[in-house]
Amino acid sequence: MMQLSRTYKFIFLLTAIFVIIGLQGIDVFAAEEKVVEEQKVTEEQKELKFTEKMAAILFQDSGDSFVYKREGRTDPFVSFVQEKVLAVKTPVEELTGMRKFEPGQLTVVAIILGAADKFAMVQDSNNQGYIIREGLLLGRTGVVEAVVPNKVIVKNYTYNLAGDKIYKTVEMVLNQEGEK
Repeated sequence: MMQLSRTYKFIFLLTAIFVIIGLQGIDVFAAEEKVVEEQKVTEEQKELKFTEKMAAILFQDSGDSFVYKREGRTDPFVSFVQEKVLAVKTPVEELTGMRKFEPGQLTVVAIILGAADKFAMVQDSNNQGYIIREGLLLGRTGVVEAVVPNKVIVKNYTYNLAGDKIYKTVEMVLNQEGEK
């Protein structure tokens, strides 16, 4: 019997300890929930204050708003560093003689090939005749390269976008009698 009462006392003590610990745990959980709720309330208050401030900024009177006045001020978006581009004026060359005619404006009428000299006779649209020899400047950028049987070869040059000189060959063909 003595042992039985000791067992009951032991079980009673264990149960009491568990009840006390359990009650303290409930208090701890309740305290944690209170802290979490308080944090939520403060976050909601902060968010509400922020929303009120934004609404005040967005819906404020136009009399209180800032207006930028450009008069007397430089454009704030223009770069401070600017390249100065100088336009180089090339003098317009006054063309004289055969330089006035481009190869397409002339028609070969005759080609004379001699032992000492080679030349060709050409005419313009007004039937005005001219004599051209190898090395003669023709048009703005052309040079008579060669006078050969049945044609005159003219070499024109131009510049590409990179600034390189590009040559283009134009052949002025002698039309045979009866051809046009």
